[in-house]
Amino acid sequence: MKEILDVLKKENHIVLDSISFSHYQNKTSSAFTSTEPGILFVLEGSLTYQIGEDESRILKVGEYVFYPQGVNVQFEISKKSSTLLFPLSISITEQFVHLLQQHNRFSPSLLENPNRVCILQEPWTVEINILLEKTLVHISKNQPYFVHLALLEIMAYIFPNEHMLSKITYVLDHYLLPVPIRNAESYILQNYHQPIRMKQLTEVTNVSESQLNRMYQRAFQLTPMERVATIRMEQAAQLLRNPSESVTNVALQVGYQSMSAFLQQFKKKYGVSPKEYQTKTNEVNKKVK
Repeated sequence: MKEILDVLKKENHIVLDSISFSHYQNKTSSAFTSTEPGILFVLEGSLTYQIGEDESRILKVGEYVFYPQGVNVQFEISKKSSTLLFPLSISITEQFVHLLQQHNRFSPSLLENPNRVCILQEPWTVEINILLEKTLVHISKNQPYFVHLALLEIMAYIFPNEHMLSKITYVLDHYLLPVPIRNAESYILQNYHQPIRMKQLTEVTNVSESQLNRMYQRAFQLTPMERVATIRMEQAAQLLRNPSESVTNVALQVGYQSMSAFLQQFKKKYGVSPKEYQTKTNEVNKKVK
């Protein structure tokens, strides 16, 4: 990949088919509100990112972060770093889902429960690395058609199973949600690690508690506060995929001051304790590798 990176770095910033390649000679800061979900790949160097008021996290070369729509994103990018930003527009997401449906790899039931929206940070696989290199070559040759095809392939590796594909259904569904729910979802995603009360949600949505309850029941078959708990549990499950994370630290990161409340809520959703979930998940990951 180094050879093609050296070619692209001469331009510093290239946009093709909404995909952005950027090279930063000096330390740079960037902050924006995401108008659509995105996946950011660190091709060289490193950066720290912050979603909403959550703690800053380091993203190193060989890793990517998936972030949802409607959240405040901040990047502190180290000097001599290169990134590739891939926005998940509604059009490419619909194309991806259509391809999966054509090849019987997508369950219709996922469209009924688009609940998994947690922020995702992971190292990419060898297959994704090959596709990223191809994407960079196509960008250098100004070939948007081939860039588009490569990105669909990358999505197939990032969202390989039903747990991950449910993120895609949320992306599609989010574009159709009423504005009050979109505003509430953005607030929850940026503040799930802090105490959240119904009053705060009604303030950011500018609707009554009863109205917001009805909207959430229609969209998710959950109350707003049940939705908060669901998002916290999804994020906790994601964090527990890291074997070095302690259960106590995970509980704090997703907004639980009471360990017993966290353990009870986690077991209610997943049927096992957080520690059992972490152990089983990492055993599966080792077998896959």
